[in-house]
Amino acid sequence: MHMYDRDTARRMLEEELADPAYQQQFSGPLREAIDRLLRWLQQEALSIGGLQIPAGPLIVLLGIAAAVAVAILLVRPRLQRGDPARQPMDIEEGMTSQMLRQRADQHAAAGDYDAAACDRFRALVRSGEERGVLRRTAGRTATEIAAELTGVFGALDGDGHLGLSAAAAQFNLSRYGGHRLSRQDDEQMRRLDERLQSAQPISSADPGSPRLVVPQ
Repeated sequence: MHMYDRDTARRMLEEELADPAYQQQFSGPLREAIDRLLRWLQQEALSIGGLQIPAGPLIVLLGIAAAVAVAILLVRPRLQRGDPARQPMDIEEGMTSQMLRQRADQHAAAGDYDAAACDRFRALVRSGEERGVLRRTAGRTATEIAAELTGVFGALDGDGHLGLSAAAAQFNLSRYGGHRLSRQDDEQMRRLDERLQSAQPISSADPGSPRLVVPQ
């Protein structure tokens, strides 16, 4: 940082303020206030360990530090969340599909359609595991599970119905992306779950997959 003595700094300020652009844009009380501020910033100094540091540059540095801190506070949570579609599917151990549906109904009755729709998606996933058309493997994403179900049952979309891939996207955005679902979203998820319960496979499962058990 280049240091100027007080007289040199005053001369430089006077030369700068003599620029016609300043004269044209600033005059009267506003110009006087700016002049006083510039003089104060140049004349005031802080003494740290015997070293005189001009207050003006210090204020600029403090402003930059504050801006960096704000950026970290705002950006870091978004980076930590990451891509919602890459987050693993979460279903509690021991929860059956029927238990998840009942909990979804309770959420809907309380007006929490966001939690209701998420539980309905969990229910259709757990139902697929119970029927033997889905492998119960930890760490898979909702998008991956929806793709696997689509390979067995088809997308189950069309005629205004919510499809499996769209349902997975809604779950991801709600569960991990901060997006709030509505009563209509919950109703669409419920109808998808019902269609999936009665759907028949459109393709045979892989040889290594569990045997398909269709509920009666």
